[in-house]
Amino acid sequence: MRPRSQPLRILAAVVALGCSHGCGDRDAPDTKRLSGARDPGAEASARLNSFAAVPDWNSFVGLLAQPHALARELLGPHLLSYRAAISTVPVGLDDAAPLPDVPAGRPIYERFSVVDELELRWGSTPGEPPLLHLDQHNEHELGRALIVIDERAWSQIDGRGWLERPLEDELWQVWADDAQTAVLDLVELAGPSVDLGQIEAIEHEGRPALRVSLRAGDRPHPERTVEALVPWRRGAKVTLHSGSIVLDRATGLWLAAQVELSWSFNDSAGRELTGKARFDGRVQVLAEPPVIAPPDLAQPVPERERPELLRERLLDGLAGP
Repeated sequence: MRPRSQPLRILAAVVALGCSHGCGDRDAPDTKRLSGARDPGAEASARLNSFAAVPDWNSFVGLLAQPHALARELLGPHLLSYRAAISTVPVGLDDAAPLPDVPAGRPIYERFSVVDELELRWGSTPGEPPLLHLDQHNEHELGRALIVIDERAWSQIDGRGWLERPLEDELWQVWADDAQTAVLDLVELAGPSVDLGQIEAIEHEGRPALRVSLRAGDRPHPERTVEALVPWRRGAKVTLHSGSIVLDRATGLWLAAQVELSWSFNDSAGRELTGKARFDGRVQVLAEPPVIAPPDLAQPVPERERPELLRERLLDGLAGP
């Protein structure tokens, strides 16, 4: 398997690239809400308070599944970062040993190892145009980066040159959501084998928060299985080594997370593989917006030729409809 630089969804498989349009009035932040209008802050706080009063797994997962759009609206400028080390290897095979040959027609042995590091800087306050810098890379010199400033975007893949384009769609939010829900990926993987542990009120970097601990489950919970694109999780045996997630009391968003677990499963040939993952992430709410600027050197995204337009241009209008 060729290691790719992507969020923890490498356990499932996700890569998306793009940018989006944003708008807003810098001089008129939304400080008032009409009667009956939605108040995302109050709704988010209510979800967290409901979970704190009666903790349950589905509510916990729902809090971790909240999109980055909510972080943009409720936290304003912030820095999200994590380091995730993930690997799988055939049982009984040394990490440095070459993979064994297999008979023709049989699935090959696979070994996978990646240390994924990500930093997402968000610089806008609610109502302002988007201001984003996301950088993600691994030790295999693979990665992706994205800068969004108002109506322009710059992207870079695997260390190649920067490409500039207009902000034409909202696919950049997929990248932001992948970063925001990276904790959720490992929690869902562990879900069938763990339970909620101690939940305590704390203060985290000056913000009221809840620390949620995970522990080994008293019994299996197969109904919690969230299968990968290529199914393997339902038959996996997952062992939790440690798990602690800090949730912001005001928004229900995660502010810090440390998760370590291992698992074993059989590949398509019935051979046993073992895997392990360690995740350490944090979200810092910033008093001042971070500095985000375009790259020093960038090229425009190459324009793809469209056959009909090319035909019209070459024939200079002489062709019939």
